[in-house]
Amino acid sequence: MLTDAELESLVAACCEGDDEEAVWELADAAAGEPGRVAPHHVRLPAARVFGRSEVYRGADAAITGALVAMVDAGDPEPYLLRDCVAAGDPEVALAAFLRWRESVDVDDHTRSAGWELDREGRRRDLVTGRAFELLAVDGEEAGPGEAVFGGASGEHCPWCGMELHDALDLPPGSAAAKALALPTEDHVRVLVCPRCADYGTVLSEYDGEGGCAWSAANVRPSWNGPVLDGWDPYPSRLVLGPARPAGASGSAWNDGGSTLGGQPDWIQDPERPACSRCGRTMLFVSMNCGSDLWDGEGCLYVFVDLDCRTGAVLYQQS
Repeated sequence: MLTDAELESLVAACCEGDDEEAVWELADAAAGEPGRVAPHHVRLPAARVFGRSEVYRGADAAITGALVAMVDAGDPEPYLLRDCVAAGDPEVALAAFLRWRESVDVDDHTRSAGWELDREGRRRDLVTGRAFELLAVDGEEAGPGEAVFGGASGEHCPWCGMELHDALDLPPGSAAAKALALPTEDHVRVLVCPRCADYGTVLSEYDGEGGCAWSAANVRPSWNGPVLDGWDPYPSRLVLGPARPAGASGSAWNDGGSTLGGQPDWIQDPERPACSRCGRTMLFVSMNCGSDLWDGEGCLYVFVDLDCRTGAVLYQQS
């Protein structure tokens, strides 16, 4: 966590010129502690600090409105500015994107910030407000109902034969389910194949009573990796840890970055899978990092559609 002096120095470096590294550090600070950078927002638009939209998380109506005005005035970087607007004040951003969608495709901008416009012009959030650390423990140390990620399912992948694992397991009444407070009383589960998820999105369907199965909508990739007989894919399990600031991102790069809820920290470009049943953009629920699970890089991102009882897991690495 940056001290106030370190944050001030970082903001100054961003405002003084073309310091891309400083902008990335400032964006990471804003993503990890939404609102922390807010007192400094007033200095950033004039300095054209637009390279990372996360910088503007927690921006108030005045700052967001100023960004909107720059777009409307014909600024030469409207795409970057729209990303920043999407991350800012919800009401101001909603009004702007309702107007802009008449002339430009706005979905990439809003979805990168964790929301989208529905057909009626309402804001539909694609992330949860709450965020919690997911802590790595040895598989034998996770008690019944404690492992949010990593438990063996007893089912096997129809493509490669490896045992499927829980990418998300939220029994109703469990500490993790209570903490995340999803608007459902279902037992929410999502499955992942440790091998095939590296090569394509893995879809599953749950029944709300604890059952979960491989989805017939899965599309097999042209190649799904080498045979890994005897490999223990997830020696660790992830269990609920302390709360992060509301709406925070974990880190896809650092130890301890795995997170339940909050915003995703993308390694590559943002990806938002669509529900295999209804076609709606799915809700992001967790990110599970290689640094916590197998002492390596990469991250598994987990999504659900609570109405259709579907799940999706996608993998990114550098």
